[in-house]
Amino acid sequence: MLITIALVLVALILVVLGIAAAKPNEFRVQRSARINAAPDRIYPNIADFHRWEAWSPWEKLDAEMAKSHSGSASGPGAVYEWEGNNKVGKGRMERHERSP
Repeated sequence: MLITIALVLVALILVVLGIAAAKPNEFRVQRSARINAAPDRIYPNIADFHRWEAWSPWEKLDAEMAKSHSGSASGPGAVYEWEGNNKVGKGRMERHERSP
């Protein structure tokens, strides 16, 4: 009986490992949203990380979040870094030119 249980567990582990090995090493998460406004009204709020505090839901999750801006003032080359509680975490974003 114990040998049967052990064999079943080993088989299950091998199946899970086999499935995991078949998956790609990298993955990408992408989201989109439709905003009913003209692009020239939206773009300045996205391109300038200094404006994110006014609309980003992440900004409201940690009032003590440490933020820094560097590089360009806005658009390509602008850098935004933050470090906060476990809800917002730590990260860095940098704007790049969009490829045609």
